[in-house]
Amino acid sequence: MKKAPIYLSIALGSLLIGWNGCGKETTTEEVVSEPEEKKNPSPARVTHVAPAGKKNSAVPNSFWAVDRHLDQGGSFYLYLSTEQILAKLDGYLDTASQFMDAMAAQFGEGEQQMFSMAMDMGRTAYEQSGIRDVSGFGASSFALEKDLSRTVMVVHHYADKRDGLIWKLAGGQPHEQGALKLWPTDTVLAMQGDLDVAAGFAWLQKFMTSTAPPETVAEMAKTLAEWNQQFNFQNLLNSLGGELGFMITLDAKKRVALEMPDMPEGLKLDVPEPGAAIVLKVKNDELLKMATAQLESPQAAEQVTKLVDNGVTLYTLAVPELPVKIDVSPTFMKTGDYLVLTTSLSLAKKIVAVQNGQPGLAATAEFKRLAGDMDLKGNQLHFLSSRLGTEYGKLMEEIVKAAEAEAKKEGNPVADEMLKLMKQWYIDDEDAPKPSQLAVMRVTPEGFVFESRNTGEAFGVSAGMSLVAVTGIGASMLLPALATAKQKANLVKSQNNLRQLYFALAGFVADNDGMVPAGDKWCDALNAEVNAPVVFASPLDPFTLELINEGEKASSYAMNSAVAGKKLDDLNPKTVLLFEADLGWNGTGGLQQAQEAMRFGLVPTMPVVFADGTSIQVSAEDLGTLRWTP
Repeated sequence: MKKAPIYLSIALGSLLIGWNGCGKETTTEEVVSEPEEKKNPSPARVTHVAPAGKKNSAVPNSFWAVDRHLDQGGSFYLYLSTEQILAKLDGYLDTASQFMDAMAAQFGEGEQQMFSMAMDMGRTAYEQSGIRDVSGFGASSFALEKDLSRTVMVVHHYADKRDGLIWKLAGGQPHEQGALKLWPTDTVLAMQGDLDVAAGFAWLQKFMTSTAPPETVAEMAKTLAEWNQQFNFQNLLNSLGGELGFMITLDAKKRVALEMPDMPEGLKLDVPEPGAAIVLKVKNDELLKMATAQLESPQAAEQVTKLVDNGVTLYTLAVPELPVKIDVSPTFMKTGDYLVLTTSLSLAKKIVAVQNGQPGLAATAEFKRLAGDMDLKGNQLHFLSSRLGTEYGKLMEEIVKAAEAEAKKEGNPVADEMLKLMKQWYIDDEDAPKPSQLAVMRVTPEGFVFESRNTGEAFGVSAGMSLVAVTGIGASMLLPALATAKQKANLVKSQNNLRQLYFALAGFVADNDGMVPAGDKWCDALNAEVNAPVVFASPLDPFTLELINEGEKASSYAMNSAVAGKKLDDLNPKTVLLFEADLGWNGTGGLQQAQEAMRFGLVPTMPVVFADGTSIQVSAEDLGTLRWTP
């Protein structure tokens, strides 16, 4: 029962981004003609009673209270009363409680107490969560312009039923959004919302005290006392300002190359350099003092750099260089009333600049169009930029192009047809507007009101998210095909490596009375002949290649231990000489090691070279048919 608030949040979020309609669009003129009472309902209006000329339901519900926030005449309208459903749920809970009591009677006194306590905790959590106070849901979608819709969703409760946890956590009176003074112009995804952590913790304490066993309550009290002694937990909790959020940015001036395993040759993927930040509002410097005490300690002196920018102290942590050339320099700071942790120093400086008056996201054309005349005062603010969809589209286009080239090489008509369909559906429509959204959630005396402005497809942001999901599925189908093609190419390269090693072995044999090198020295012997350590690394074995590049001795190939030290001319021409298996430098083995390499490898076939210099690709099933003894 404790998880019910999580399920509700998911359902509400799905409704918020999903219900955006699919019918005939309504014109802007229809918005103007909306009744004045509809747009500006009187605070004194009795919202659960039908207005003049309308009928009340024989079964009371919250329809008219919800309706006054919604748009009629648009492309979508939904109302769902939950009062009868939740009333039935109360009955189900009573029945479940009776059932559990009957079941508990079969057990001892201790088990009965556990059953009773579990039911009591579940029932109390449900009753105090505020879920049972939800009287109705409503949602509507209305086209303000051809490519701009307003979506509204309402979660209603009656004014005298607002003491549940979910109503308290979401904040109080709607207010100005301080996050707009933090979000840089290149923000593509962001959310900032009220979250009263102190109220939530106070509820948890009260809940545990009234429902948990005395020993559990005592243990919790002991833990809290220790926390307060160690780091003033209660003071830190009270120092929170009741807001939490994050942002993701894409810097178009810096593009980062993406490298994936088994990428086909010619496929070049890059994206604007991403950045991210977590934002926490605070009332005072309690948390800052605790954090900076650690950052300024002697132990952190070598890893942390301290810099002052526009009066703000920035603490930047040094991290090892990453394989991808991206700016990762985690930076912590307090700017205004917010503690901020960013992925890079450059992003931290951007946030400080916006906080000090430099134009930020709110000054961009995209944000202004979405905001329009919408009241941005609220308790949550969400933003999604169309740039996210645009960059995703570019990646998909490059992937599909590479897949087309590989499909032509392979002569695969099925893959070719699938690619044509994907191009027709997505790539050929690349000029279509990508979805964007600006949403505000407001806490009212009668519940939550979510209002958003969306651009993009008829279904708004939900269509954009669906498009990303479905094309992502398409990419997941294409990339394995690309990887398979790349894998085949790497198998051919590995086979060529074995041929070169054979030529080196033949040179060694010519200088050593026709003898094959000893098993524990064959790599050393051939290395002197090839004079190119990279030949010992299979393209399918990046780990060995990395070791060789670092100057280490490593090999992706092994010698058949049965031929080591023997005369080459005495061997059956079709005896396996060398095969691909990571058994280390100078590694040897036989059929068992080859089968293990195939079992734990990621390739369908294994390159081998025979005593006569011929080489083939062998499947796992055929390994046992080869000659492994001279």
